[in-house]
Amino acid sequence: MMQAFGRGVLGRLPVVVTLTVVWVLLWGNVGPLTVLGGALAALLVMTVFPFPAVMWNGRFRPLPALRLVVTFVADLLVASVQVAWIAIRPQAPPRSAVIRVQMATRSELLLTITAELISLVPGSLLIELDSRRGLIWLHLLDGSTPEKVELARSKALAQERRVIAALGSDPEVVACGQDAGAHP
Repeated sequence: MMQAFGRGVLGRLPVVVTLTVVWVLLWGNVGPLTVLGGALAALLVMTVFPFPAVMWNGRFRPLPALRLVVTFVADLLVASVQVAWIAIRPQAPPRSAVIRVQMATRSELLLTITAELISLVPGSLLIELDSRRGLIWLHLLDGSTPEKVELARSKALAQERRVIAALGSDPEVVACGQDAGAHP
């Protein structure tokens, strides 16, 4: 069943709350007028610049979502140390690389989430995403050996599998070689 988020009041509520929080943080004051002004500014922004509906045919699975978050934080910490070492070590910087990765899903939402998570980890950066063909291009800080390039490719695909396990539809989960009914 395809669901469209972003059109109804409940679909807009998280965006209004987020924009209001940003407004309050920018003003540095949590007074009632600041919060009310932030909510009004958020509604104005959403009216003038409406977001398109996001089509999502998946379902949220809590255990795979927890695994996704924990693995992402671990990847973030490990990659931060690796990039810091590359920056301070006395050797020349490693040779970088640009790689193309064929993803399993064609869902724009899942591809975007996967690409964002990959880009947020230091040492890799999304260059381009082609949702029609399910392709992403990544710039790698350290692409000095074929093994490191292949490791980056396998990490990107593993990240996609975790995103699909947490948020994908049952057919997408099965297509990634996982059991769709194994997780609540």
